[in-house]
Amino acid sequence: MNKQRPPKGIEWTRIRQADGTELPGYTWNPTGGCLHGCTWRMPDGSTTECYAKTIAERFTSGYPKGFEHHYWRPHSLSAPLRVKEKSGIFVGSMADLFGHWVPAEQIQQVLDVMQEAHWHTFQTLSKYPIRLPRFNPFPKNVWVGISTPAGHAMSHSGAARAFRVYLRHLHKVDAPVRFLSAEPLSFDVATSLENHLSHYNKLPFEWVLIGAASYGSRVFQPKANWTARLVKLMDDHGIPVFFKGNLIWDDWREDFPR
Repeated sequence: MNKQRPPKGIEWTRIRQADGTELPGYTWNPTGGCLHGCTWRMPDGSTTECYAKTIAERFTSGYPKGFEHHYWRPHSLSAPLRVKEKSGIFVGSMADLFGHWVPAEQIQQVLDVMQEAHWHTFQTLSKYPIRLPRFNPFPKNVWVGISTPAGHAMSHSGAARAFRVYLRHLHKVDAPVRFLSAEPLSFDVATSLENHLSHYNKLPFEWVLIGAASYGSRVFQPKANWTARLVKLMDDHGIPVFFKGNLIWDDWREDFPR
């Protein structure tokens, strides 16, 4: 496991508790690689790719067959059990644990470890939410998240259509905290959520992450009105918002679900 040391790393793994104390944050990758092939078209016409793919291709020893391959690492399963201090652990920072290519028995082994390591809070994130309800109910210490859609320079309208499907499946997930990662905020997510609310009486998540797009050292900010509208909608529904460090915004938010 890799410790996420402040002020860098994946900030939202360092969960701030109700009493103001902050948990240590880690990433844990018992699986590795991804077949989603996510890319985003930026306002200047350039294309960004998944940060994990960039990292994997830079450090090739752990990804000898490239990033677009499934790696199973059973030797890593016991790692959270050896960390005795209560921590926040992001599972699959370099993978999609619930991707369609991952055998169900491997997913279940990872979930069993999460349940056994009950003193930690685990966070998962997937772009394949259709599979999530099959593993209900999730352990009480597991937060289940979905990322906004992306893939092969998907258009904004295409992403919005896919997002509608994502939300329907997230409604079916039985987990103590469900969350949405809009990193990068690559289309007008607020409008999609408002349309969703016209058919459902509530949103299917309890936390939102918002970030910009990055490609190496370059950062591409979302449209300001997309961020503003999404934050207002979350405020209206009492849903906490966490800004990633690559976002430029004045009214800064680093809130966690309670």
